Amino acid sequence: MKTFTQGEKMDFEAALDYLFSANDLGIRPGLERIRELMNRLGNPEEDYEIIHIAGTNGKGSISSYCAHIAAEANKKTGWFTSPYLENFNERIRVIDGKKGLEDFQKNFRSPEISDEDFAGLMTDISLVIEDMKKEGYQMPTVFEMLTACALLHFSREKVDLAVLEVGLGGRLDSTNVIKKSLVSVISSLGYDHTDRLGKTLAEIAGEKAGIIKEGSHLVLYDPCDVVEAGEEGRKAKETVLAIAKQRGASLQVVSKSMISDHNIDHNMQSFSYDNKRWETSLKGEFQVLNAAVAIEACRKITDDETIQQGLQKSIWPGRLEVLREEPLLMIDGAHNVQGCAALARELERDYNNEDIIYLCGILADKEHEKMLRLVLSERTRKPYAIYCTEAPVPRTMSAPDLAKELAKILELEETNLRNIDARTIEAPQNKKSMIAYSADMEKAFLEAFSQANEEQKALVAFGSLYLIGNLRPIIRRELGKREMY
Repeated sequence: MKTFTQGEKMDFEAALDYLFSANDLGIRPGLERIRELMNRLGNPEEDYEIIHIAGTNGKGSISSYCAHIAAEANKKTGWFTSPYLENFNERIRVIDGKKGLEDFQKNFRSPEISDEDFAGLMTDISLVIEDMKKEGYQMPTVFEMLTACALLHFSREKVDLAVLEVGLGGRLDSTNVIKKSLVSVISSLGYDHTDRLGKTLAEIAGEKAGIIKEGSHLVLYDPCDVVEAGEEGRKAKETVLAIAKQRGASLQVVSKSMISDHNIDHNMQSFSYDNKRWETSLKGEFQVLNAAVAIEACRKITDDETIQQGLQKSIWPGRLEVLREEPLLMIDGAHNVQGCAALARELERDYNNEDIIYLCGILADKEHEKMLRLVLSERTRKPYAIYCTEAPVPRTMSAPDLAKELAKILELEETNLRNIDARTIEAPQNKKSMIAYSADMEKAFLEAFSQANEEQKALVAFGSLYLIGNLRPIIRRELGKREMY
């Protein structure tokens, strides 16, 4: 790794190289490195108010709601998310009030940190890190450096408010370097990263609740509403409430029982909450409860009318996102059991009369059998065809292994598996599921897309945000060729 000295500035590629040079160090929980780094940078995170969001599912959607609402309130809003969907720069955004929000509606990339700003920030951060290393400190992790970059950028941009999404857990996540927050949010909990966060929902809740600050305000998505939580949900809720009480935090729990008159039309969901009527354009019934969480969080910064306008304008690509209506083409970063359950409910409710071709790629360390069963075998409508592929990350499950697991789940002979790279793909006969596979994500998509177009069938891609993020520009390109997008 190249060492940079005072007066030498990185370009964007060099900044990325420096950042990812720490990849080999892996995930190393702890706040010692990030605290030292932020101290040496002058603690820029103290220059603005913060909404801090932890949880297993829904963090991104709630962060989008909060960022849109804050900008609608004409606050210059920093927005830090993880992971990115299409472009690395989208992890760090600044929406400059209502005008910035208007620009964002027209151009998805407009609030992103520029290559030049990122390179400049990483140059400054690298100089501090090199001094730290000389004094015996460990090299910060990739996420720690990225967090420092976001917090410093928001300070230099003089934002009024920053919306920070936790990367992993909460208590030891690098975003938890902040010493205070206006609002702490804990979204829907689930059994993800159990090797690091604990085996029970209560243990996981305790890690997430580590973001609660002394005297802050906490908004909690009721753990008792988590699918199949049962007694575990009650214990998780008790864990969070005990930590909130210990830290003197005021509390608002948002539960499904508080939502009524939920109506869904083609492009909008409406619902009643707290004796008021609200609307959101984000798809999925779970987004209504996420919206209610965001409502409570943002009541600390603005009025209900502004909140309503922000909810209506909120976008969150890659989550139950419909890129084409006829025939349907939907992408969803359903990357765990809870996400797949939500996708299955959406398909069951709105698309149960559709023959659906699926494209899926799942990470090997996920509960892939449960995920696949929820979407592909337990629904009333069985798959028309399934294309298995690989997310472009080392943790991905191989396409052949994914196809074999699906054959077992669907009780098909392995002779039904088709290697896209080795033979011609034929359409399924008599609506019997056909499973095809290729490690090449683009090739698998093009085969699935071709069949969907030729036979006028719905196409749904799911399984990993890494898959969806890399597929989305390919899909937009192909739809553009056909003048459908």
